[in-house]
Amino acid sequence: MRWAIVTVSFIAALLVEEANAQDVGTCEPSTATTLLETSGVRAGLRNDGMLFWRSGLSPAYYEVPKGSGIGAIFNAALWLGGFVDDELRVAATTYGPYEFWSGPIPEDGSPPLDCSEYDRFWSLDYEANMDREDGPVSVSEQEADWPTDLGFPFVDRNGEAGYQPDEGDYPAMNGDIQVSWIMNDLGGPHERSDGKPLGVEVQANAFGFNATNPLGYATFYRYTIRNRSSHTIRDMVAGHWVDADLGWFANDRSGTDTTLAMHFFYNATNDDDASRGGYGPNPPALGLMILEASHINGSLPSDIQASSARHMTSARNVWGGGGIQGDPGSASDFYNLMTGRWKDGSPMTEGNWGLDAVARPMPFWMPGDPVTNSFWSETNINGNGGEVHAADRKSVVSYGLFDLAPGEWARFTFAIIWARGDSHLGSITELRRVASDLHESREAILAPRQLKPPRFKDGNPPATEQFPFWVDEPWPNPASDQVMLRMSLKWDASVSIRLIDTLGRVFMSEEFSGSSGQRTKQLQTGDLPAGTYVIRITQRGNAISRLLVIL
Repeated sequence: MRWAIVTVSFIAALLVEEANAQDVGTCEPSTATTLLETSGVRAGLRNDGMLFWRSGLSPAYYEVPKGSGIGAIFNAALWLGGFVDDELRVAATTYGPYEFWSGPIPEDGSPPLDCSEYDRFWSLDYEANMDREDGPVSVSEQEADWPTDLGFPFVDRNGEAGYQPDEGDYPAMNGDIQVSWIMNDLGGPHERSDGKPLGVEVQANAFGFNATNPLGYATFYRYTIRNRSSHTIRDMVAGHWVDADLGWFANDRSGTDTTLAMHFFYNATNDDDASRGGYGPNPPALGLMILEASHINGSLPSDIQASSARHMTSARNVWGGGGIQGDPGSASDFYNLMTGRWKDGSPMTEGNWGLDAVARPMPFWMPGDPVTNSFWSETNINGNGGEVHAADRKSVVSYGLFDLAPGEWARFTFAIIWARGDSHLGSITELRRVASDLHESREAILAPRQLKPPRFKDGNPPATEQFPFWVDEPWPNPASDQVMLRMSLKWDASVSIRLIDTLGRVFMSEEFSGSSGQRTKQLQTGDLPAGTYVIRITQRGNAISRLLVIL
């Protein structure tokens, strides 16, 4: 649909009329901000659907390596879109106005009137809040404050209904550092996309790891999207948009690795101008990838979590400025960009600038390999070595299409990774290795952390028919040089420990004389190849398996 140019006063009147028609709440815009700080990254967080960007402040906040003073990302945002009957609805933004508000949607699905109570974050530090000695429970302030009443999950250790941290229950957290918040798209009018709201509530978790290996330079953003409305949202798509200023922003290029569900950014030259905020020689590469896609009933296409498929609907570049390749300006613009099309609905096509009407449709921006200078990449856009000029790069990685009925949820985890090789192109190769390792380690990364050491009110693990003896999660996990196993043995009998890879090959096997009580075993893992393993502990024919990732 094409719109004529109208006066500013008429536009304002239309917006007021549209806001009333949307049946939205009266929440004030969210203002809370905080930091996600790991050993390798300092990332500014917001609870209005955007990440990293600080309006009016400089620099924007996605600093990696932490303490370097160099930014890798200027801004990012969650994009959602779908249809109610035949009407397109979107919740998205770039730099505002914002289309998410703090807090949940009331149980009856009505628009929230005041969101200020939830204009905040909940932070957990594994070492500070959840690393404690055996014996009586000591509950940190952060654990006691965990918002289970808003649906945030917890680990039930006492077998009783409800969250009871003083009885051993604790938050289900990921990584070493986690920051959580809750948003909805019903708190006010959608002035950025100029459309009606979806009626969704989003539980958001940002987390990362304190590690000296590449995992320390990765951050993760897990969104659980719940349909709180009375209508089914059809052909829904979820996307993560990034404006990547990888050091000096004018020296950037981008591409896609479809085998890794990753869009990546890299420098066009081997020297990213340090005098302009760049990384200097041998600059790094940055990746935006989909690590998880799941649904309450497992109905997502090519479900990443349920299969080995590494799939995404679209990964594409969004040029700045106007035109059909530029920044989105309407609900249809956002939705088209998330589904591999240009803003006017025409397909992105393979070759040159992606606009050739007779070329093959291609929803993935530049999936050729710039390392080998293959077609279609920004180092070879036409098959004859033609290059795209380096400039600012904005991209969205998305997943769909799927339906979300009333009360149903879908969950997505997007990862932002960073790697530095021996050259600007060597950094792409290193980035791919890191991305592949993360996919292989996905189950361990996404699994809730367990307490270290195990925490029970009386110092003993629960005795249940399902688990006559008990083994804690290996720690650390992921690991490199060594792993600690804490276990409780029910019998005076020998115990076997086997380490098995995903192909069933045994890499470690040992047996020791066990006696009832709590025991600790240390396993040396420094010589093991990187990958995912199963540790299987057996006593009297009873076996418990724990997943272990070696990096």
